Amino acid sequence: MIRFALRSLKSHARQFFLTTLAVILGVAFLTGTLSLRIVLSNIFDAQNSTTLTGDLYISGQSTANSQNTNSSSVATKIDGKLAETVESIDGVEHAFPIASIPATLVGADSTPVTSMNAPSKAVPLYPQDSRAKTASGRFPHSGGEIALESEALKRSGLSVDDDTHLVINGDAYLVRIVGEFNYDTSVAGATVIGLDPNWLMSFSAPDGKVDSICVYLDKGIDQKEISNKIRKILPEEIRVQTQKEAADEQNAEINKYLGYTEVFLLIFVALAMFVGSFIIMNTFAMSVRQRQREFALLRAVGASPGSIFAAVLLHAVMIGTAGALLGLALGIGATRLLLAGLKFMGMPLLNQVPINYSIILAAITAGLVITVIGALFPAREAALTPPIEAMQSSSRERTRSLRFRGILGALLSSVGLVGIIVTWVASGFPRSGVILGIGAGALLIGLLLLFPVLARYGIESFSMPLLLFRPIGRLAIRNLSTVPRRTAATSAALFIGMTLVSAGTIVAASMKASINEIVNDSMHADFLVCQVASSGRPDRVPAKSAEQIQSLDGVASTTGYVAQLVSVEIPNGNSDAGYAIAIDPEDFTKAYDPNLVEGTLDKLDGTHVAAFKGSGLKIGDDVVISGSTGAVTATVVAVADTKGILGTIYVTPETMAATGALTDVVSTDPSQVLASPHALFVTLDDGASPNDIRKKMERVLASSYIFSVLDSSELSEVAGSQATQILAVLYALLGLSLVIAALGIINTLVLSVSERSREIGLVRAVGLGKAQVIGEITLESVVTTVFGTIVGTLTGIVLAGALRAQLKDQGMTKLVVPWGQLTVTLLLSIIIGVLAALWPALKAARIPVMRAISTE
Repeated sequence: MIRFALRSLKSHARQFFLTTLAVILGVAFLTGTLSLRIVLSNIFDAQNSTTLTGDLYISGQSTANSQNTNSSSVATKIDGKLAETVESIDGVEHAFPIASIPATLVGADSTPVTSMNAPSKAVPLYPQDSRAKTASGRFPHSGGEIALESEALKRSGLSVDDDTHLVINGDAYLVRIVGEFNYDTSVAGATVIGLDPNWLMSFSAPDGKVDSICVYLDKGIDQKEISNKIRKILPEEIRVQTQKEAADEQNAEINKYLGYTEVFLLIFVALAMFVGSFIIMNTFAMSVRQRQREFALLRAVGASPGSIFAAVLLHAVMIGTAGALLGLALGIGATRLLLAGLKFMGMPLLNQVPINYSIILAAITAGLVITVIGALFPAREAALTPPIEAMQSSSRERTRSLRFRGILGALLSSVGLVGIIVTWVASGFPRSGVILGIGAGALLIGLLLLFPVLARYGIESFSMPLLLFRPIGRLAIRNLSTVPRRTAATSAALFIGMTLVSAGTIVAASMKASINEIVNDSMHADFLVCQVASSGRPDRVPAKSAEQIQSLDGVASTTGYVAQLVSVEIPNGNSDAGYAIAIDPEDFTKAYDPNLVEGTLDKLDGTHVAAFKGSGLKIGDDVVISGSTGAVTATVVAVADTKGILGTIYVTPETMAATGALTDVVSTDPSQVLASPHALFVTLDDGASPNDIRKKMERVLASSYIFSVLDSSELSEVAGSQATQILAVLYALLGLSLVIAALGIINTLVLSVSERSREIGLVRAVGLGKAQVIGEITLESVVTTVFGTIVGTLTGIVLAGALRAQLKDQGMTKLVVPWGQLTVTLLLSIIIGVLAALWPALKAARIPVMRAISTE
């Protein structure tokens, strides 16, 4: 049977070509996703580990111990002078205080040097640090001098001995590049700027409190032994970690988000593989029907049903193996091409695509499993068809009742729809999101089971206008409705894809509309000054610039806020990291509506705060707010909606200062906390010219290089850009699924033409022309694609509506159905149908009439 399977596969290679291509694309998508996940993880590891070149790291204890956050998000700072104590231990070569901070380098073209959102940071360069190697020039010796990592120097367009500006904490400093340096490993696009340690500490640790101490050991010294010695002489609250432990902790939060991204991508991988399974099942089912006489002859000469079953499955195994191996190679190649493109766009990345056994095993397993599963039912039909019946006709399809499938599908769809409606109407009850997920799954599975019934009766109903195109319209409708299972399997692929496309499109449009509404309703000020593009924590508007803007003619008032990461211990005893938003309550509410749900901001003071609704806190709760050097116990006196500005709590400058969360010199002076805000609201005098004031503010901010002036519409556009990016990614990922669906249509039509050769010959013999045959096949393809698109779009609208209700508390207040975009999607499906029909239609038109009539 193995020899028969190989010979049979070779003789029917054309039938299985598109099936193999579907497997290749699905496996390539899977391989590329898994490889890209590892590449991105390695990139972030390299970017964040740039400063982690020592053997041991000493740091304070984390003040956020919730399992839901990164434990290193908020940590107590330690005295930098401890480095001298540690360095006196035998076996320690050097010990340096470390306090790197975000910084922006201005390039030769007077614009900030960026690299695809990679971090830009200033790090201390110690002469004794042998891990940072000088490529040219020297290390900085004083303030106003910098050295650039080689990649950063190249991207900046500058050279050693050039003068430029460096923006730190919003202020631009004139600096001279005195050297170029590099590390043993790639920084993966990060912009690393080396500063004299003392000058850097004046920005990042003016009080002498640093993030950590880096320890280099003498060669051959045991890390564990030195760690124990350090712990004995330092306070108990001090932590000692190896380089790997510190790097893992630093990358924990990023790896968590990468995990979410991977799950998101794998959903689309599963979609692509699922859509591919329809092609495989269709191909094998039609192939089995065409080869019934062949199988019957084998049964007549003694082959058992098990042998026939095994032969068909062997076809699937060979196709799955070949598709998996080719898909593996294509996925690796596509990932390398993507990385090359990113590198060409200015983001130097790691130079290799990691291939490990887990990726290879996952790719081959996925290709084999999806192919074998798709071939199971056709193989069973081939094995169980009686030989006498099989010899009677090589093309007749054994029809089965759709009653049970229809009833089960209707029940599942009804249950799913009820669950979706309940969560749509009453979205606030516990676990409503879980019920929505179960309901959506039940609805999709139920509709997939119902699809043959919908194909038989639905196509006849909505395709009635095609009856005007006689006789080809009638022939196309009859052919589709008489084989509802085949039609359903072909259009179901588009149904799944279009469900997600339409739901994603509606959610993205609703998100943008909601953001626009929130900004317009909440922002009372005329302008907002802030840093728009930032790879990390945005810089604060310089105090001098804020004062100059306040003093401009035509400016009535200004107020701002400062956002800082703190640890918030809630009443149940858990601590979680979140952003505290420091404001002046009276001035802030005049410029921006915080959307209070309960209470008022008038009661905010050093021991009273307002909680965001999403924090789970309520009025009367006592919380402990901890920064890097202090803690404050406060009572919640108001609750604000999570629309617009996002955070955990609103606090006064006094509370923020008491926590020591801010790391600059004004952090302990409440009167100066808001002098340099992260965002500055600007309200104009009545009758003042917005355009004139904007130009004046831009001139004031020009020397800082990184700040923008936004009105409400521009702020809405910036805030909604994330929704646009999500939608772009959604369309890009679903594009592959639609390509696979198109392959399924082509494959089904090609096999259908071969199966219906006699029928096509007969209609040609009674007067149907070649153009009419092409028209008939094209109409079949277009009706199939439009049917799947319409059902998928309607389902997507229902799912998007329920999802919008679930996200109402997160700020998605409006439901917007972009009919224009959905109409374009429908037109695109028609184009896909026409293009998919070209090859099969031309093949059908070229069949010689006499040969087709004589076909058995």
